[in-house]
Amino acid sequence: MPDQEQNKNEPNPHGGSGRLMLYAGWLIILSVMAYLFGNWEQNRINPNRNVETRIVGEQSQVILKRNANGHYLLNSSVNGATVTFLVDTGASQLVFTPEQARLAGLTPGNSYYVSTANGNVQVQSTVVDQLNIGDIELRQVPAAINPNMDGFALLGMSALSSLEWRQTGDELIIEGVR
Repeated sequence: MPDQEQNKNEPNPHGGSGRLMLYAGWLIILSVMAYLFGNWEQNRINPNRNVETRIVGEQSQVILKRNANGHYLLNSSVNGATVTFLVDTGASQLVFTPEQARLAGLTPGNSYYVSTANGNVQVQSTVVDQLNIGDIELRQVPAAINPNMDGFALLGMSALSSLEWRQTGDELIIEGVR
């Protein structure tokens, strides 16, 4: 019996490394779970972070999937900067927040008023030199900078009117020249 009591009082030859490894293991598991959940949530909001493009003759087709809220969002390139757009056929132009405009190198122009769902707001005109929607490239697209807007940029009719588009089920297919 005395030998057993003596063993209880001896220090653990592994020190605290066993407990440390257990904590490290749980930290890794939780980190991986947080990463996977974050990706799942991002794909739920914007399933078109990497736009699917098909080539059909001289045309490019960009296939957008509807998000969990029934909207079409997509990542596009504006003057080389990545911008997330909400497709909005009710918007007459591309519309950017001041921060998005700054990141894309857009120059604010004249101020004017527009009528929106939130009433009349003052915006500034600008022009997008190059807009890439997948493999589709548009140049010199009229746009506006709305200082009262936050969230996603709006992909409005100043871009959509020069493209062919149709909705089929939960997909929006946009076609244009490469």
